[in-house]
Amino acid sequence: MKLVNVSQAKAQLSSLIEAVELGEQVLIMRGSRPAVTLMRVTEEDLSLHPEVPADALSEFDREIEQERKETKLLHLGATGSEAASQLKTW
Repeated sequence: MKLVNVSQAKAQLSSLIEAVELGEQVLIMRGSRPAVTLMRVTEEDLSLHPEVPADALSEFDREIEQERKETKLLHLGATGSEAASQLKTW
């Protein structure tokens, strides 16, 4: 396991990401305390389980539209399907 402090992590982020992608564990320390661990994420990790049924998307569309009218979710897609797709990338 590689230990780095926050300043080192900022300066070496690209190389730390590459190391994690190759299987290395990276722990970022804040002073003498562990703060976060970098971990690899795969496409499979991002998929929604269970898949959202089509009829639920209609209700989701209505909810998203209401939230958008209240300017809460302007950064998501124009429809529930687009929003669900966007959420998979988070």
